[in-house]
Parts: sequence; structure tokens; C-alpha cells
Amino acid sequence: MTWRLVGANNHELGRSPHMHSSLTACCSAVQRLRTEAARVSPLVVMSPGTGSGTPGTGSTGTASAAATAATATTAGGGAGAWTWQLTLDEHCVAVAVRTFRRQRECRHSLQLFLSAVTEAQVASGVTYTRRLRGLRLPGAGDAPGLAVRGGGLL
Repeated sequence: MTWRLVGANNHELGRSPHMHSSLTACCSAVQRLRTEAARVSPLVVMSPGTGSGTPGTGSTGTASAAATAATATTAGGGAGAWTWQLTLDEHCVAVAVRTFRRQRECRHSLQLFLSAVTEAQVASGVTYTRRLRGLRLPGAGDAPGLAVRGGGLL
């Protein structure tokens, strides 16, 4: 279970870097981020490679991961894409939803997240979402009006 912060236009502004074991743990993480938002440490880095990966994957969520990412800023040599993450007490608490081609776009995304995190309304309950990988139009043998993901009906 994870959390995500969405703007008024339903675009994601940021998300949890970790999977939480329960709704209670997820809500606690959101509450902690909201109440201690003034203490977070932002980190804007250039990720190595093409930037096609999901931000925050492979991260241990510790300061050592932040140090590794900071090293990528200088070692990247312009080959990657920009991303951001927030740390609190040396643990990663939020990450960018996507990577950015320009540092200023990444910083703008971070500022949007930071300004919205304390103002946002927390939704009650759980919303189930799935990735949109493999979305294809229905074939002749599929039920009319249904899109198919990964070979199965939605």
C-alpha cells in the first residue's frame, strides 16, 4: 500500500518511496510528512542512464542512498535525467513521480509538492489503481466497450 499526492488537475505531484504493510502504517507516514514538512531535506539529483526508471526504486531510503544519488549528480555527465526526493531523519519520505529533462523543471515540481503537502486534503479509505502497461484496444473476441490490460479484461 502506498500514498500519492495529486494536484487539482489529478496529476501526481509526488508519492511514497516505500510500500507500507497496512493502511495504518501508510496513514502514519502521510501524517508524519505533513506535520514535519518544515524539517524535510530536499535532494535534487541527476540520475545516471536514460531516466527511464521509476524514481526511488532500488533506494534503501537512508542517507547513504542520498549520498549515492548526490554522487550521480557529478558522475552523470548529462547522460541522465533529473529527479528529486525528500528525506526526514535520514530516511526517504517522498519521491518525484517521474524524471525531468531540465533541473529547473525538477525544482519546480519539488516546489509544487512542498507547497501542496501541508495544504492537501487527506482522502479517506483506499483507492485501487493499476499500472497502464500493455493497454490495448479490445479485439474481436473481447467484450464490447472494455479495454484490455496485459491480456485480461479490466
